[in-house]
Amino acid sequence: MSKKLGIYKCKYCGNVVQTLISGDGDLVCCGKEMELLEAQYEENELGEKHVPEIYTMHEGCDTGTCREVKYVSVLKHPMIEEHYIQFIEAINKDKNEVRIKFFNPNDRAEYNITDLGENVHALELCNIHNLWRSKND
Repeated sequence: MSKKLGIYKCKYCGNVVQTLISGDGDLVCCGKEMELLEAQYEENELGEKHVPEIYTMHEGCDTGTCREVKYVSVLKHPMIEEHYIQFIEAINKDKNEVRIKFFNPNDRAEYNITDLGENVHALELCNIHNLWRSKND
């Protein structure tokens, strides 16, 4: 049985899929069952950053149109062809709104999630070190 919003990876070809609505069947790729990725949240000794951060900034205050803007990012991680953040996904508490942004090498791994509300957590997929989640889950 699949898990709602679960992220699965084929260990043979590298395909990654996400379940939108869970069902009783198994997810299969290359003739084998796909692996449900378990998100990590503790940084390791690698020195690069994987855990997505959610933060709020005040913008426009210098022009009198001050407003709070919420971002999700993974900025202290390599963004090179061999090693980069493939996507960051922000999910609201009820799991009824999801926002995903895909990245390429040399991109800045950050985007605006202001309209998702207050209770948001994030997942990111590194092309080498798999799935990571924000600490506020």
